[in-house]
Amino acid sequence: MDSDEKLYDVNEFWKFDMRVGEVKAAERIPRTHKLIKLTVDFGDHSRTIIAGIGDQYTPEDLMGKKMIFVVNLKPKKLSGVISEGMMVVAEEEDGKVHLITLSNDVPNGTKVW
Repeated sequence: MDSDEKLYDVNEFWKFDMRVGEVKAAERIPRTHKLIKLTVDFGDHSRTIIAGIGDQYTPEDLMGKKMIFVVNLKPKKLSGVISEGMMVVAEEEDGKVHLITLSNDVPNGTKVW
């Protein structure tokens, strides 16, 4: 373990509500370099989520993908669009982002822990 690593109680982790969602629509947000507006299906409802990965992925790369999203964050306005969650990705130290995708047999809305 790195001596600079900050440690948290596991109860902090349980505060996050992470769910499987399927990207049903994706489009670039005009006048931005990185922002993509997603419409994500969580089974019983859909949400708009803004992902800041447009410098590495196109909207077409995201369409139909099942991924993990944090859904209990306060809504945040980004370039005039309200984001109602956050996509979970893997990011290398150099900034390269990898999508964490799930198989289609995992139902939308499934809780992740």
